[in-house]
Amino acid sequence: MVKEKPFPTHVRGHPVVPENVLRKRKTLSELKEKHEEQLAAQRAKRTTGPTGVMFKKASYFIKEYRQKQKNMRRMNKQKRIEAPEGEDSKLLLVMRHKGSKGLDDETKKILNFLHLREVNCASLIQANSKNLKMINLVAPYIKYGVPTLQTLRDLIQKRGYTKIEDKKIPLTDNQVIEDMLGNKGIVCLEDLINEIHNVGPNFLAAVKMLQPFKLKAPRTDVKTNFRERKMEDINDTIARMN
Repeated sequence: MVKEKPFPTHVRGHPVVPENVLRKRKTLSELKEKHEEQLAAQRAKRTTGPTGVMFKKASYFIKEYRQKQKNMRRMNKQKRIEAPEGEDSKLLLVMRHKGSKGLDDETKKILNFLHLREVNCASLIQANSKNLKMINLVAPYIKYGVPTLQTLRDLIQKRGYTKIEDKKIPLTDNQVIEDMLGNKGIVCLEDLINEIHNVGPNFLAAVKMLQPFKLKAPRTDVKTNFRERKMEDINDTIARMN
């Protein structure tokens, strides 16, 4: 009598899975995918109306309206306060840390003027009276301070971009800087950094060349509250977000 060979349990060191087990796994995987698709469709149906538009509760619009009214009252109060005296020779680094929820049109306009259209964006401005007045009007949405030379250098080297023919180009090639600002005596990245930090005669041209700095979300401890982060020095904040 010929003995039947036992079913192999391993082939080339790998365990052999019976065919019925593989079919069962495939069936369970297909059922799981189908179930997830049904759940996703149910969630979409609950959050959208018959036309596919996201549904928002009335309380959302009431809260947004109250926030806008509160913001407008604050801005009207700030407008009556005399603007502080500015210094054209002083550099400020301004960063936006708050979103657009509850923003009125005037606040949006000021933030756009400061090139802070998105959260975690930063820009460089002069500390003149006009800019300081705008900063006071949008103070709850921004954080600002005087950057050190090291902070400015790290920021431009890592996050510095310019735009040529609607294309963002990193400032890694001195030839790009020379082509744009060579007629003003700025031919390399170090010249650009010094011109901005010292608020030189070609400061506006140098800043206009730069795109707003897009920073990362700040690395911080969960227990650190918002007020402590608000009082933090701008250089420490940028170091965590760069």
